[in-house]
Amino acid sequence: MPDWEPDIRTLRCFITVAEERNITRAARRLNIAQPALSRKIANLEHDLNLALFERSVRGVEVTPAGKILLDRAYTLFGQLAQTYHDVTASSERPVGTVVIGMPPTPGEFIAPPLLRRVTARFPDIELRFREGFSRDLEDWLLTGQISLAVMHNPPDRADITAQELLIEKLHLIGQTGSLDKPFYTLAEAASLPLIMPSRSNYLRLLADQHAEKIGRKLNVTQRVDGVWHLKALVRDGHGFTLLTFGGVLTEFHLGTLIAVPIVEPEVQWRLCTAIKSDQRQNMAIKAVETVIAEIVGELVERNIWH
Repeated sequence: MPDWEPDIRTLRCFITVAEERNITRAARRLNIAQPALSRKIANLEHDLNLALFERSVRGVEVTPAGKILLDRAYTLFGQLAQTYHDVTASSERPVGTVVIGMPPTPGEFIAPPLLRRVTARFPDIELRFREGFSRDLEDWLLTGQISLAVMHNPPDRADITAQELLIEKLHLIGQTGSLDKPFYTLAEAASLPLIMPSRSNYLRLLADQHAEKIGRKLNVTQRVDGVWHLKALVRDGHGFTLLTFGGVLTEFHLGTLIAVPIVEPEVQWRLCTAIKSDQRQNMAIKAVETVIAEIVGELVERNIWH
């Protein structure tokens, strides 16, 4: 089968039609004639020998094959954008765009002061933020969709360089007033009704592995794959959960959730910045990484984060 070599303009047209779900609106957005856009899509489908859209009187919807192409096209354009930022970044001074990937928490504590400080100190750096969890952040970093990740337990790979920010410990999280001990053993925590994400979640895997080592199994009574829904259910008294202290920083300081350390064993999770090794000398990325470490260090020193 011959190699498929689509032009970038055609892929951009495909993405726009997929987003607009309407050929006319897409043509208007692209500032080209509707028949010309229709021909481009038809030629693309002909080259691939499959349908990318299902057509109806209401517009168009991507087919399963079209969804695969759409996801890959987004990745491709993300990589092209990041390549541009990397190539044009000066090696002599911090300048360029730095795309930062972070989890929802602790991102909410890091992002505001990071933007403020970088804007003041490095006016030639443009920051962009992308929210995700460890598995997503790892994929985005490896595929070049982000410049830097703030993530837990980055993969041990030669092409990724990590700098430790702090070591977080697993905590038992409950509704305010629901926990009356200064600490709980993992065995005690495992027996409580727990609201936890599915086993594909890194933190869930970590908790399961440590529970298995002491011959216990987590008493998971409700599965929730979303940190905000999970915390909302705990706040409402539906059960407890296991998270790092950083995962409930806001709620703890607002007094809406309580966090008590887990001991016997103490379960640790490293929070790090992670960068592709070939970008280690990028001055803009290094400057942003330094400011992130500074912010986290100050939060730890003030005992806001531990």
